Amino acid sequence: MKKDENVKLFAISIDPPDVSQTFADKIASDGKGEINFPILSDFDHKIIDAYGLRDPSYEGQKVYGIPHPAVYVIDKQGKVAWARIESDYKQRPTNEEIRAVLDRLK
Repeated sequence: MKKDENVKLFAISIDPPDVSQTFADKIASDGKGEINFPILSDFDHKIIDAYGLRDPSYEGQKVYGIPHPAVYVIDKQGKVAWARIESDYKQRPTNEEIRAVLDRLK
């Protein structure tokens, strides 16, 4: 996705910051791209739970707390203008889908 100065992009993970940094470094070293936006740590699941994203299928397992993959576009008033939540972690919106939403908000 092209850089847009009116857009702030970040990710939220349940992993501690050092684990997220290792992940970002591995992506870059494997030649799969560069994560050039902040990865925020939500290890206590406050944000994930506030948005209802915790995946209950892992309850009782070590990985309990993993969220469903989700993408939100928040408008300038702080309201959710668009959201896509998936139960399959392999399903993600394309850059083109997100760009179309952002263009409609301009």
